[in-house]
Amino acid sequence: MVPIWAAKADEEIARTRGSRRRASGIGKVAVRLALQSSGSCRRTDCYSIAAHLIERSMMSLARTLLLPPLLALAGCAALPAPPTAAPPERAGLQQAWVQAVAGPAWAVRALTGDDRCPALRWAGGSVPMRERSAPGEEPPPPGNNQPERKPSRFTLRACEAPWPAGAAQVQVDDVVLNAPAAELRRIVVIGDTGCRLKASEHDFQACNDSIGWPFPRVLAQALQLKPDLIVHVGDYHYRESPCPIGLPGCADSPWGYGDDAWQADFFQPAKSLLAAVPWVFARGNHEACNRAGQGWLRYLDAEPGPTRACEPEAAGAGRVNAGDFTTPFTVPLSPRSQLIVFDSSQIGGGPVPKDSPAWARWRQQLDRVAELAADQAQSLFVNHHPSLAYTPSLLGGAGRTRSGLTPLLQDATPGRLYPPGVQATLHGHLHIHEVLGFATNQPAVLVIGNGGSAASGRLSAAAALQGEPLPGVKVETFHSHTEFGLSLLSATPQGWHLTAFDALGQPLSRCTLAGQKLSC
Repeated sequence: MVPIWAAKADEEIARTRGSRRRASGIGKVAVRLALQSSGSCRRTDCYSIAAHLIERSMMSLARTLLLPPLLALAGCAALPAPPTAAPPERAGLQQAWVQAVAGPAWAVRALTGDDRCPALRWAGGSVPMRERSAPGEEPPPPGNNQPERKPSRFTLRACEAPWPAGAAQVQVDDVVLNAPAAELRRIVVIGDTGCRLKASEHDFQACNDSIGWPFPRVLAQALQLKPDLIVHVGDYHYRESPCPIGLPGCADSPWGYGDDAWQADFFQPAKSLLAAVPWVFARGNHEACNRAGQGWLRYLDAEPGPTRACEPEAAGAGRVNAGDFTTPFTVPLSPRSQLIVFDSSQIGGGPVPKDSPAWARWRQQLDRVAELAADQAQSLFVNHHPSLAYTPSLLGGAGRTRSGLTPLLQDATPGRLYPPGVQATLHGHLHIHEVLGFATNQPAVLVIGNGGSAASGRLSAAAALQGEPLPGVKVETFHSHTEFGLSLLSATPQGWHLTAFDALGQPLSRCTLAGQKLSC
């Protein structure tokens, strides 16, 4: 017998589908005409863009209006209770990879379900990998506001070894890893890749669907490009809440902050690419200590040695949680160029009080960035939160991006925001691809946050070129698109070529960076 709540839910869904079809048809025409008249898209593209935007807005409205009453009909106060059964433990090596760490240096990392770390072997040598963190359970992250919370359970052992000097290749169990190239000239950049399950916003992405969550397809395209290096600009973990009953798109997804959610959101889909290419990991706000910081520090933190820990108390405005800070570090790309990687995970969108310990600590780190930038002719600054970019919206309006890092940058380097050696900055956070070049003296900005997490709107080129991301900052080159995908940086004598691809490998835009000047 069909329960009464299920029958009512079916009736409501059928009724909603009909109204969605009628509203969608009218809405697509209206949005298409608005996009066309604003110059936000080509005529042939406007209908598909309008369909995408209307579908997302209607789904968002449906989540907000329909999900709570349907769950109430089902006898649920809010969302399903956390599962009582623990996920099955994995045995043996799960993943192995090479990543840049502070030094600068390269390290081999591995995750295993065994009771000891594996050996690292190469021609002429072998060493046991050191344990970074043992399996264990940690309390729910402090300061987290999701309605369903549970302890973070880590079943895997994290292991590490420095890359052996002179080795061209190493092996961890049956995984073969190649040494980073002497010059890293082809760099794939991805960001904001996890599958969003967030009860506090009634936002549940279709993690089981390669269209709804295209990160695995993005990874496949990255592998096809045969890069020398992968740079991830942050936000790996998004599965914070349980999937509601009756949503097949995310049914049975792991959730929370333990390693089952980390495996589903990042490590399992990225397994082949992790083994194929060295990585640079920047930290996003989703990896701050009030969210997935516990797993970040165990697995991807650039500090070598035993895992650092998040402090048990939540960080507030101006307060310092030591686990939320990482000393800036460099990644040499060539004799003349480097990456400077900066941890902005906990910076947030609001201002940091100038008399606070947090301001003093971040300000000190920006002084360190200036020292690092002086060491090379060309530096690319990598952090999650952009300061000189636009926030997307439904119809393409270009709003100024809010970042607590901006006042710190203005204090450290007035006017330019970044030290003179920085020719461009790489970011994520905004779920879109946008690049900006400036008529004023600022480095070019590359925002590559379209790696798989649900998109958040679009940007009109006309609005962007007429606006100012900060007062007095003049934009002269702008391009953006909403398609999921990745970007490839290819080195040139003057700087870089930037090619953006969609999740099927089709090129969407091409730009050239010479010094800090961008042309597209």
